[in-house]
Amino acid sequence: MKKFITLVASIIFLLTLTVFTYAENVIKIGCAISFTGKKSRTGKLYVDSYNMAVDLINKSGGVKVGGKSYKLKIIYYDDKSDATESSKLVEKLITNDKVNFLLGPYSSGITIPDSIVAMRYRIPMIEGGGASGKIFARGNKFIFGLLPSAGEYFKSTLEFLQTVTPKPKKIAILYADDKFDVSVAKGTKKIAEKMGYDIVLYEKYAEGQSDFTSALTKIKNKNPDVVLVAGHTEESLNFVQQAKELNVSPKMISLTVGPSEADFRKALGKDANYIYGVASWSTQMNFKGYLLKDTQEFIKMFKKRYGYDPDYHNAAGFACVAVLKNAIEKAGTLNPLKVRDEIAKTSLDTIYGHIEFNPNGQIKGTSVVLQILDGKVYEVYPEQHKKPVYPMPAWNER
Repeated sequence: MKKFITLVASIIFLLTLTVFTYAENVIKIGCAISFTGKKSRTGKLYVDSYNMAVDLINKSGGVKVGGKSYKLKIIYYDDKSDATESSKLVEKLITNDKVNFLLGPYSSGITIPDSIVAMRYRIPMIEGGGASGKIFARGNKFIFGLLPSAGEYFKSTLEFLQTVTPKPKKIAILYADDKFDVSVAKGTKKIAEKMGYDIVLYEKYAEGQSDFTSALTKIKNKNPDVVLVAGHTEESLNFVQQAKELNVSPKMISLTVGPSEADFRKALGKDANYIYGVASWSTQMNFKGYLLKDTQEFIKMFKKRYGYDPDYHNAAGFACVAVLKNAIEKAGTLNPLKVRDEIAKTSLDTIYGHIEFNPNGQIKGTSVVLQILDGKVYEVYPEQHKKPVYPMPAWNER
């Protein structure tokens, strides 16, 4: 009886939501994301791209549903980089603000509880900020992610290392203790060992850690050829700065987050050169677009609007809105269940690349290898837009 009452209440809620929105001629999208706190630097990248996509759609006639045109409106709340706060705000967006659909936050640790709320209320969420396998291993039919599997983030890097001379043998893996980075580390270790690499250091550090002296001392003693670091932007900045101070100079330093971001390169200046990274997208790519002609038009428009080069966070965020618009128009209704079904069937060419989802809701695809050269970031594998420098020059030889 309790389940029946809950089901009836959900149906009434969805019907009320649909009727309310049709009357307003506005499609409301909810987003709890980090405007403040330790994840705000990257959170801003998604906010910028969400806003650009929505403005572009609204200026181009909006979203066509049942013969009518609807404007998109994003209602934001600052989750303060806190997972508990974020999930409460997502619930508020659904119950108080009556949003139709949801855009995701930044980071896997925050996406997991937010996606559970989306599932509870049966409102689809599209996100480009969480890649942990734990997001997509719960049978949640209402979460769709545009980042490739965290466990395979460094797969392309390990494949790239098979092609270089001298071929590396020893690898150190350093990772933060949040859900995304743990997933990255576990997957990387498994793939690396299968390829025959010797993992000489496999060490976890606290998320948000600023002092890497201990880890770098261990790396110096173990003398690995390659150091792979799974962390977030501030951690990446601190790691590189301290690696220079301690003259820790492996043949490669590669970071999951940081190198693709303009702020990272600006903060480090010349010290950013030769650092490797991974991303699901790079500015050297040029895909046919949806909403825009192609990737290069997106890059030009984005830089003119915001004054910095977009990275894969920006491209993924823009694509989230594109996927949502496409699904709404194909569904021909604002019914969240029918729109969810269309999102699941997505086959769309965007400035981010071709988008299709696996049955678990995560995008099909892998990361590319990037390297910072002369202050700019280039894809060096599998497409080589500039010849990679390997080994990296030692700090005291630059």
